[in-house]
Amino acid sequence: MRSLLAVALILTAGIGGWAQGGVSPLGLVPGPAPGLSVSIWTDKPEYRIGELAWIHFYVSQPAYVYIFNIDAAGLVRQIFPNAYSPNPYVSAGQHVIPDQPTYQLRVVGPPGTEILQIIASTVPLAFPTGQPDDPFPLLGGTPEEGRAQVLGLVPEPGCGCYVTAWTSFQTLPGMSYGLWPCPPCWGWGPCPPCYGTVVAPTGAGWFCDQEGNWHFFIGECPDEPGWCWYLGPDGKWHFRIRIQLGG
Repeated sequence: MRSLLAVALILTAGIGGWAQGGVSPLGLVPGPAPGLSVSIWTDKPEYRIGELAWIHFYVSQPAYVYIFNIDAAGLVRQIFPNAYSPNPYVSAGQHVIPDQPTYQLRVVGPPGTEILQIIASTVPLAFPTGQPDDPFPLLGGTPEEGRAQVLGLVPEPGCGCYVTAWTSFQTLPGMSYGLWPCPPCWGWGPCPPCYGTVVAPTGAGWFCDQEGNWHFFIGECPDEPGWCWYLGPDGKWHFRIRIQLGG
């Protein structure tokens, strides 16, 4: 991840979830911390490159919170706190990142699996908060250096003062838009509301329902009776009609 135009954090994300206990991705093995628990997840299960993402987390009591991204190459970058939101202390309950209007989390490539790991601590930890030229600090230049820096800044496992959780993500390829001629109209059925050319990604199309209403979509033809034109991966328009027999 890296900053974008000083207002955006670029984040690869995807399938969400959370886990706690055992050896974590960053090698942390915290001991029990009575009354303190934490979890982390994203706003939807998967993203395409270019989409905005939101990270949610829950902490059971007021705590100092730190969130790290481990990219597909294993590099570790701190995304909270950061130069736009430097205070790690949060209240009990559910929170969302970005927590300020001055930055965003935008999904970028390459497609693949990454990990978010969160630490909640009852004591402040000496992690950086970022600078204007590097608002989301890279911890070390290699995966090993990043893990070592995190392990070197957390207390001993027996302190009973912090907990951790993590989630994995899968990024999907982005959509490639192009300029295409409109779908053909043969004159014996409804014609798509398209004139000349259209800028659209493959997988886009028009669907005409039984009431004659047109719907533009990206993905797959709706699974209901109607007329459907869609742009296939071969760059050609395809047609499908679905009818309903009986009542």
